[in-house]
Amino acid sequence: MNKFILIVFLLIADTIFAQAGNENISFSTGNFFMRGNRPSTKEKIIDGTPYINGNDFTKVIIEGYSKNVQNLRYNAYDDEMEFKEGEDIYFTNKEEGLKIDFPALKKTYQCLNYSYDNKNRFGYLVLLVDNPKYSLFKKEKVELLKGEKSPNAYSKDANDYYAKEKDVYLIKKDNTFSKLPKNQKEFINDFSLNKTEFDKFIKDNKLNFSKEEDLKKIITYFNSL
Repeated sequence: MNKFILIVFLLIADTIFAQAGNENISFSTGNFFMRGNRPSTKEKIIDGTPYINGNDFTKVIIEGYSKNVQNLRYNAYDDEMEFKEGEDIYFTNKEEGLKIDFPALKKTYQCLNYSYDNKNRFGYLVLLVDNPKYSLFKKEKVELLKGEKSPNAYSKDANDYYAKEKDVYLIKKDNTFSKLPKNQKEFINDFSLNKTEFDKFIKDNKLNFSKEEDLKKIITYFNSL
């Protein structure tokens, strides 16, 4: 859809939202249209942070858009990109396939429809290897845990808190996502690899299946076969 037509359409939608008096707030920079539900004010204190990369809003590059898009940050708990307008925080639109590059972080997020653990999802994945044959992604996760109750009346209950979950690595082949194998044997079985050649590649390059940079090398190797 033509970007100008898209912006006009969304501005009309914005007017409708405003007349309805709901909490949907829309902004158009003329470059990257953002609309989101204003996050509700939390009455209780939550310890920790939902932000993987820190609380700061960071400059981004989005292919096909002006350099003047808003600074963003990734909220891993809500799986949303956030921007700030005045003193308020909003979520951006989610657009299938959209890549958001954070140069200062040396990190690119892509918004995708994907599935794992028998659940369909629509959100952001960190793009690690981009290739038509095999692509590698990382799902960053933060959970909200309940604070412990005080054992007596003389001390306060602990606050609820955000906790970083273990990253999930996903490989994409033919638009199908699957969890990355955990070890050398699983790689050989899942990808029908030549055991002798793959074992030699791992040994010669001293690769470790628990290191992200090494996982990227392994997927790049698959793409070369």
